[in-house]
Amino acid sequence: MDRGETWILDALEGILPQQTMELLQDQLQNPQTLLQAAWRQASIVGNKITALLSPLFAPLLARALQALNDSPDIVVLAFVLGAFVLVLQVVAWVHRTMMYVTRLAFRMLGWALVFALAAVVWRRGPEATIRDVVVFVSKLAGYAAVVKDIWLSEYQKFDAQTKRGGAGGNGQRVPSGGGYSRSKNGGW
Repeated sequence: MDRGETWILDALEGILPQQTMELLQDQLQNPQTLLQAAWRQASIVGNKITALLSPLFAPLLARALQALNDSPDIVVLAFVLGAFVLVLQVVAWVHRTMMYVTRLAFRMLGWALVFALAAVVWRRGPEATIRDVVVFVSKLAGYAAVVKDIWLSEYQKFDAQTKRGGAGGNGQRVPSGGGYSRSKNGGW
């Protein structure tokens, strides 16, 4: 390998230990190693394939370049399409990143709640914690009963307004005073 191909070894010299650097230099710079033989063989095969396919694809490539030169709109369209795909990829990456961070935050919140509940049980004891949970659930059930009563009373008001709103004559609806009303055929 010449000096241009060993720049990576120079960059890694201060990072890797001396033994690793010696091993890399022995494997990469010695022409008798398997890596160098595989590189030479791949290079020879690549050159043969290029020499074989060059007469076949050179005219096609020349025609394609001439067509692109004759119609620059295709180049502009390809550039705009490429930029659009790039923007979509960036947006998808940002979306995945935000979903990951959100999922991580909610998992951390869930585990924090588990640890907080464990700390409460540890600090207050199981009996006091159960008593607090029973009090909390009973207050929550009382609140739910109040919400249910309010919802039922509002539903009954709504039902009365819709029944009263459908009683108008000659096909016209009677305004029900700001509430919802139903037409005679049962639609809203």
